[in-house]
Amino acid sequence: MTFRDVIKLPEFEKDLKRLRKKYKSLDDDLRIFIKAQLVLYHKEGIDNRGIVRIPGLGFEYPKLYKARKFACRYLKGRGSQTGIRVIYAYFDK
Repeated sequence: MTFRDVIKLPEFEKDLKRLRKKYKSLDDDLRIFIKAQLVLYHKEGIDNRGIVRIPGLGFEYPKLYKARKFACRYLKGRGSQTGIRVIYAYFDK
């Protein structure tokens, strides 16, 4: 199962462009994150504690999530402790 659309906001693209210069593997890492973490959590229903919903925002829709495990291969030896934070909205329809 895959997602119908993955939409990146212009602000995200701008930040991603800046980070690509420093972290060369970021595009591949993001693609793997979408394919593995997001599909497992949202499509397969498997929770490996890599993604958590952000509670207490005052609205229910869209649901906002934070990726706790986003590993960047360019930062060798640190694993999921890369310091790169991914926050996204999930629209289930």
